[in-house]
Amino acid sequence: MDDENTDLFRLPEPSDGLSRIVDDVLRMPEHQHLVENYIDLAFLFRTEEKIFGGRQVLGTVYEPKVQGGLRDVFEWMIRLLLGRLPQFLVVLDEGYWEASDERLRTILVFHELCHVRQKIDKYGSPRFDSDGLPVYGLRAHDVEEFTAVAARYGAWNDEIREFIRAASEGSE
Repeated sequence: MDDENTDLFRLPEPSDGLSRIVDDVLRMPEHQHLVENYIDLAFLFRTEEKIFGGRQVLGTVYEPKVQGGLRDVFEWMIRLLLGRLPQFLVVLDEGYWEASDERLRTILVFHELCHVRQKIDKYGSPRFDSDGLPVYGLRAHDVEEFTAVAARYGAWNDEIREFIRAASEGSE
């Protein structure tokens, strides 16, 4: 076994400024539902760059409850690391975080929290559990498209048109 640091993740520290940015983002109207519904979020930094599909992964949101035979093991490891099993675990790229200014950090946290949404049923209505509480889960990106397709065919669907409208009306 070599002496290299094999810690792939680390807990945020006060000097990272993450908790203040998370607090600020949770006050924004788009994310107030997370506070109102007591959604338990936890954050980690990934210390090594992760590449997926040829692109650097800046952040990922997970639902830590896993299925299958190793469920107890994974839940035990997360509880050992975090002291609890949160509803959602947000993992941010440490190198990107350190190289970014406050605006880019805020955008990253805002983006990742956009993945946490109330689930909808097969009819498009918000889902609730048997106690009447909202059921939360992960949501994919609003737009999944290649630049080349948009360059060739323009805003060919509602998702792209809505994205362009939102971008043109954006405050920054």
